[in-house]
Amino acid sequence: MDTTFFPETVVNIDGHTVNVDELAKRFVLIFITLKATWCPVCPQLLLILNFHGLKDDCPTSFCDPFDRTRTVTEIPQEEIPLNRFLLRQEAFFIIICPGPVELVRQIQNDCNFSNSPYHFVVDENLSLATSINLRMSRNEIWPCIAHIIPETLAIHPVFFGRGPSFYGYRDLLTYLREHRLQVEDNAEKLILKAMKVETRLRKSVLTEYSVENIQQQIQADQLQQEHREQIFPFELLSSIFEYLEPIEIVRSVTATSRLWRAIGLEVIIMNLKREIKIVSESLVTYPQTIDNQMPYFSRIVMLKQRNKLIGIYELGQQINYLTKIVEISQRLLVYCNVV
Repeated sequence: MDTTFFPETVVNIDGHTVNVDELAKRFVLIFITLKATWCPVCPQLLLILNFHGLKDDCPTSFCDPFDRTRTVTEIPQEEIPLNRFLLRQEAFFIIICPGPVELVRQIQNDCNFSNSPYHFVVDENLSLATSINLRMSRNEIWPCIAHIIPETLAIHPVFFGRGPSFYGYRDLLTYLREHRLQVEDNAEKLILKAMKVETRLRKSVLTEYSVENIQQQIQADQLQQEHREQIFPFELLSSIFEYLEPIEIVRSVTATSRLWRAIGLEVIIMNLKREIKIVSESLVTYPQTIDNQMPYFSRIVMLKQRNKLIGIYELGQQINYLTKIVEISQRLLVYCNVV
């Protein structure tokens, strides 16, 4: 199924065109297929997702009506914050079901999805199911949970099939968790790289490119001259350079004079330090260290209270910007011949 691609747009149950390509870039876009409107098992997956954190007003325990053992499931309290975060902020859902429309809408209402932002797609002639190789019969779709990969819209299966006590929600939660872990692991490696670059830049500022030393040299030279030139205060130049893109600091500022180069280095270091802090504070699965023993569920609650809990799209943007500054800083190190 990895070579199968989802269409760029679909039409939801309300007749609105859904931009799949845009959603896939902003979320971990998951589609769930329901076998048919008459299938009593498929809607249970939606209710179970509600129970695991997709909705607030759900009971604290759940019993699958199709489980002969009548086992009651309860979620450990420490898992709820992460589940809610993954299901609400990381993921976005498209639910696909054969028609007719009125019965699909009934499922939508019964599963408490009527007021949710997620899209129900009625595949009455199974043209969509056919295009993604999930047509089961003349009027049925293979039950499936899959991720629509951004950019290519390739379909990555998460779980295939469905039955009593065989819904795939654990696989979905594991997939979302591991997807976030992978992104944050890359972010951690980038942070370590950025910190090393910052250390090298700061070392150069403390030695050859010290703003204070260069200013003293300029003032000493000017004392020997008949006419003194006006020197802009460091704080003023620094504030001006902050409005420049980092690449402009490398291209223009550092080539103007030793003083401007030193100030440009200070501004780059300041930007680098700020972006390292921003990315570090956005990590949910932050690794426990001597300085940070906070478990991830407590960290999620803390970030949410501070309004800093962001999804994978926003985190990706932060990572891209930090990557850009690191690359520019590395070019600056070469330009300034810093070892």
